[in-house]
Amino acid sequence: MWYLKFKLKHSDCIVSPLAEKYNLNIEFYPLGHYFKGDFIYTSSIHTAKGREENIKKYIRDLKKDKRIKRIEVSKVIFTLAKEPASKKTYQIMYSPQLLYITPGFNASDGSEVWEIACWDRKPLVELIDVMERATTTTYFEVLKFEEKNIDDIYILKLFPELPKKQKEAINLAYKLGYYQFPKKTDLNKLSKIAGISKSTFQENLKKAEARLMPLLLRK
Repeated sequence: MWYLKFKLKHSDCIVSPLAEKYNLNIEFYPLGHYFKGDFIYTSSIHTAKGREENIKKYIRDLKKDKRIKRIEVSKVIFTLAKEPASKKTYQIMYSPQLLYITPGFNASDGSEVWEIACWDRKPLVELIDVMERATTTTYFEVLKFEEKNIDDIYILKLFPELPKKQKEAINLAYKLGYYQFPKKTDLNKLSKIAGISKSTFQENLKKAEARLMPLLLRK
């Protein structure tokens, strides 16, 4: 399997300018697409990380964008976008030959990073050529392009949705090095940072671990 990882900025992106505007990091995964008349319609899922008020502004601005034909907001953000099918960048990015093995990552600096696989090398070479030549592309860099086994590539897995307190506990523990060896923090420090008792923090953390472990260790 051929594997391509690249970073780019392009002026006609819907998501990246908003990620930069509101200092968000957004994972963006295309769920499907179809052609109708002179347009391509793409369904996608977004997960945004950042300040809650900025995420709300991001959703508000998505709703205002005329290219967004439908939007549904629950625990994640679903969108249906409409773009001219004549754009070569969209034709190549939504080629049925390409496999989206991870979500695209829209960073708060306005850039995107994509990881794409394909059975053949040629479609990926064509993608690079089209992206580099596009007038809307303001930055393009190939980060990795190689032939490799698919089991070496991270595949997106759907994790169970954690309750807010459990998610906050495990995110904080991971961020501050609780799961590193040797540990860089302990439950006493973590509970103080979280502003709750040690026993409550430990309970939230254990419940989160109990929900995630079966999925991580499943055969």
